[in-house]
Amino acid sequence: MKKHHSPLKVTPATWEKNIKANLKKTWEVYYKFYNHEHQLGYTVRFKGMNRCQTIEEKQEMTRFLINNELRNLSNGYNPITKEYETEENQVYEKTPFILALQIALKKVRVADSTRRTMEDPVKLMIEASQKTGVSVLTISEVRKRDVRLMLDYLLEKGYSNDRYNRIKANLGILYNYFVDLEIFEHNYIRDIAKLPHTPKIRKIFRDSDKSKFEELKVLNYDLWRFLKLFYYSQSRISEFRTLKLSDIHFDKQYFVIFEKKGRRYHKVVKPINIHIASLWKEVLSEAKPGDEYVFTNKLAPGLKPCTRNSIAQKYKLWVKNKLGIKVDMYALKHTFANDVTKQYGIHEAQMALGHTNQRTTELYAVDYREDLLEKQKHLKTGF
Repeated sequence: MKKHHSPLKVTPATWEKNIKANLKKTWEVYYKFYNHEHQLGYTVRFKGMNRCQTIEEKQEMTRFLINNELRNLSNGYNPITKEYETEENQVYEKTPFILALQIALKKVRVADSTRRTMEDPVKLMIEASQKTGVSVLTISEVRKRDVRLMLDYLLEKGYSNDRYNRIKANLGILYNYFVDLEIFEHNYIRDIAKLPHTPKIRKIFRDSDKSKFEELKVLNYDLWRFLKLFYYSQSRISEFRTLKLSDIHFDKQYFVIFEKKGRRYHKVVKPINIHIASLWKEVLSEAKPGDEYVFTNKLAPGLKPCTRNSIAQKYKLWVKNKLGIKVDMYALKHTFANDVTKQYGIHEAQMALGHTNQRTTELYAVDYREDLLEKQKHLKTGF
């Protein structure tokens, strides 16, 4: 059944007449949307005009909202799913802005994990486009000013400068795709300035947390072993949980990970720390013929890698809920950086973590600045 809709109506029915009493009433646009799933019609209602101060402003805004909805419907907008439905799978100059974002998100060449993180920023930009009127424009009609208006709308909603910068960065990736299609000659998203942002101090395992953590060895040994190995691995959890048995070279005391930097994966060699070598040996001894991965959801060797969900649920149940440790699992990596910095210096921590910039390591080694200041208090020269 072809999609169609009933005429758009407004309550009160006399909204186009200059009746003063109508100003205080709550106005609403409504219509029925028909498609295969809703052959009897799905009632759609929306507002957006009731904050206007005069009857004339209220009428003008209502007309704008009706025209905007009609234009969206003619371009394939489904008010139930809030998505554009079209047989086209390509972006053209006349593609509606929202539809262009949705297609670009599906087609842009990025890692699946990156695509998932981009979904929420795209949803926010769609919301912002509808609130600022940009949604009525085609992708080629959208200018830098329009994007800035949408980003400012998100700031006014209470999103932080950091979130603003991240949304802008994700939008910039989609605009690279539009540039490749020659819809734009230049990616003007890059010309929109970043907002100042002070990174939050990362939380790490303190001495009390480390003492509690050792209780996990009795409560859930396999999880304790996994997290202990992760702490010393100097890698990301996404890289560590997907380690293959073929990546481990126990006789030479190292393992290999494929670290993503930008759009590419790089082979990186990580040491097997001698202090936990016995745990590595123990895990490897549990592997059976045919096993491919070091850690499955059971945190032992098997055919499929441990999923992000599985390890996150285990951590929440046993570490956060049972032990009362508040910091997240990724804090183990920050804790390692902080511990190495305290004992061996910031340069050694930087080398261990593979950071190209010392400032990145300083964000991980949260006590570095404080410890450095303390050391400087005791500097003694011969003057």
